[in-house]
Amino acid sequence: MIGTIRGTSIGAALAALALAGGVTACGGSSSSSSSASNAAAPATSSTTASTSAAASTTTTSAASSSGGTAAPGTKLSIGQSAKVAFTPAGSTDKSKASNLQVTVQSFDKGSLSDFNGIQLDANEKASTPVYVKVHVTNLGPANIDVDSSAAAIEGVDNTGNNQSSVTFIGEFPKCPDTASTKPLGTGKSYDDCLTFLVPGGITKVSYNGTNDYIDSPVTWAPQ
Repeated sequence: MIGTIRGTSIGAALAALALAGGVTACGGSSSSSSSASNAAAPATSSTTASTSAAASTTTTSAASSSGGTAAPGTKLSIGQSAKVAFTPAGSTDKSKASNLQVTVQSFDKGSLSDFNGIQLDANEKASTPVYVKVHVTNLGPANIDVDSSAAAIEGVDNTGNNQSSVTFIGEFPKCPDTASTKPLGTGKSYDDCLTFLVPGGITKVSYNGTNDYIDSPVTWAPQ
């Protein structure tokens, strides 16, 4: 299996758009730049459709923002859902804006033995793997795709910085990564598993899909 880093985080891209010439968001968040590789395995990709997730409930008293989407800073537990606004990274075209229902279904720590046969750099070898399964439904009105919307879901490390997941070109059975740029219309869903290789692991999951969420994302944390 050949591992490559998932592209620049959507948070960083939106921050650059909001702050002309800026490098990072005001909150000081950053994304990982790790990779994992083993050239022997064939490349594959797949998409998965499934039913809509359960209605969201929050663990805080944060009110919904306009349009019924979760307010910035909303805190949830693993297993809960949130309706969130979404704009493709770097886009200023309002016709491409949509709403998503995001459910973080599980948050599981792994072991470096899961990566036997995969080349890891020194930083990755010092990491604690975490596997995050998500279910995403496009509520419309615009089309979305797996790659751009999944990139808006990141991990938060123990310093409070955002970290991108690792993308594998090829199969990683422990946490199959769904990858597709095929448009998904209103009502369509996908399931994805995100692998985070971060020193110290991640403590929670964040959603950073619009400028409003960059400094104060919606987060999910294990209880």
